[in-house]
Amino acid sequence: MDLGLKDKIAVVLAASSGIGRGIATVLAQEGCNLAICARDKSRLDSVAEEIRTSTGVQVLAQTVDVADAVSLDSFFDQVFDTYGKVDVLVNNSGGPPTGKSIELLDEQYQSAYELVLMSKIRACRRVVPSMVENKWGRVINVESTSVKCAMANMSLSNVFRSAATAFAKTLSMEYAGDGVRVHTLLSGPFMTNRVEELGTIASDNMGVSFEKWKHDAEAGTPLGRFGDPLEYGSLVAFLASDKAEYMTGTCIAIDGGILTTVT
Repeated sequence: MDLGLKDKIAVVLAASSGIGRGIATVLAQEGCNLAICARDKSRLDSVAEEIRTSTGVQVLAQTVDVADAVSLDSFFDQVFDTYGKVDVLVNNSGGPPTGKSIELLDEQYQSAYELVLMSKIRACRRVVPSMVENKWGRVINVESTSVKCAMANMSLSNVFRSAATAFAKTLSMEYAGDGVRVHTLLSGPFMTNRVEELGTIASDNMGVSFEKWKHDAEAGTPLGRFGDPLEYGSLVAFLASDKAEYMTGTCIAIDGGILTTVT
């Protein structure tokens, strides 16, 4: 299926590994020119070169901390200097620390607020006006199934991913008439650094090896496995295309069937 994304300009935040990398790779395979960022320069540069070599698209890569307003703003300055517009914005970030609600410090709540919520709001402020001007744009936020089913010991993620989802829904209503489509994706377990981090914590608490935890965790999913980030990228590519023109404001789980809520 030709998704019609060739020569679109796509920005993917936190794209040096995991889900962000999978999304950037698939969008490049569909012909999008990219702007990607992450904190780890070495890993980011490696991913950028790999995508350029394998797909032939243009890739702007810049070291950025998406939780830092100045750093993020500088990145978008470079994006607009290079491309002049943004067609697709994928708002992604690392996850905040684990912890119980009233045991977490003010500073931890503030940091999670900047990372998970404000990074998306600031990115949208920079790109949505150009989408409105061009009468076409896509904003896709990467969140978690915790939006639908709160997770134990994940207070910061539960709170701020839910807030980001409400922001996305509001944005979708405000700009639907301007050709801008906005979606939230609820991530289940994918084989990423974040899952390895959380799995290591869980396996230590349970007194078992990470391999044992991973085996049992995968067996406990309806599909019997963790997701591949490239599968995530395929869903993003569809939502970014005109094939999904009649969809906006959605909240879609990509989780291997883990959520038992009716959505």
